[in-house]
Amino acid sequence: MTAMLDFKDVELYYDHVYALKGVSLNVNQGETVALIGANGAGKSSILRAITGLAKPVKGSVTFEGERVDGSDPSAIVKRGIAMVPEGRRVFPFMSVKDNLMMGAFTR
Repeated sequence: MTAMLDFKDVELYYDHVYALKGVSLNVNQGETVALIGANGAGKSSILRAITGLAKPVKGSVTFEGERVDGSDPSAIVKRGIAMVPEGRRVFPFMSVKDNLMMGAFTR
């Protein structure tokens, strides 16, 4: 089975500090995957790389067989990938569903 999302050997820096070093994961269609770990473990950095909010210096991010790393975040949202950060209370009076829909909004 071909992975729907393939995150392969990704390296990501913030300035000169490693955030991700050789991280790989894949998600097959129909799977539910949870990223768990301590603060600073790289969970948000993985999501930022997948959504185009951070550009990997090495590795690749492929969605449905096409590379998305290096793509503009709005193009990635149009492909159906979005992230809504938890805990920032950006839209505190909206439901979870409405918050997720806001993350997938494009102009």
